[in-house]
Amino acid sequence: MRLSIGVKRAMKPFHLSFVVPSLDEAKVFYTSVLECSLGRDKGSWIDILFFGHQVTIHQASDHMKAKPLDHFGPILEKEAWQKIAARCKSFEINFVMQPTLKNEGEREESGKFMVLDPAGNVVEFKYYKSFETTVRNNDS
Repeated sequence: MRLSIGVKRAMKPFHLSFVVPSLDEAKVFYTSVLECSLGRDKGSWIDILFFGHQVTIHQASDHMKAKPLDHFGPILEKEAWQKIAARCKSFEINFVMQPTLKNEGEREESGKFMVLDPAGNVVEFKYYKSFETTVRNNDS
């Protein structure tokens, strides 16, 4: 199954970069609440190892203004998805969308929830029982 141009079966990591009003708050959220690893820390920006992907977060400055993102997030296995949801609840993180299951017990089973990071960015967490079944183009 070809997922996109140049990507077969195993997906490659992506890079996402954004600017936040408080780098310290972002660092705590991504490393302590979500338990992501901290990569490089250059003082004015950090790399977060975000579920196998690189997220670079910059401190807002006169030259770079913080702008909220619509939403982004990882696709996880169900157990990891449930663990992160529980951690967000225990840290009293604001849910934009509570954990929701669809088609439970079926091949198309999926779940998602959305939380706000300290900068107001919406982080969406998803899981699919069968990723390829759920996202494949039924027209091909």
